[in-house]
Amino acid sequence: MRAMASHYRPGTQMHAFARAHDNVAGVNEVMLDLLYGSNPITDDELRRLIEKRPHVYGRFSGYLGKRKGIPHAA
Repeated sequence: MRAMASHYRPGTQMHAFARAHDNVAGVNEVMLDLLYGSNPITDDELRRLIEKRPHVYGRFSGYLGKRKGIPHAA
């Protein structure tokens, strides 16, 4: 669920929080589509994303080796 920054007056602390929240929610939506969509990324691709930008993708490491029907590279 998005906080919808447009509901808050620009320049306020709540607006800044809502924008950050919306950004995180957007990344989560995209990653879930990449993980479970019609053409999901492999565990190897996810592992490389995590290695490249751990501060962004590290929170998705729990999906490694846990998705059914997804190739698990060693």
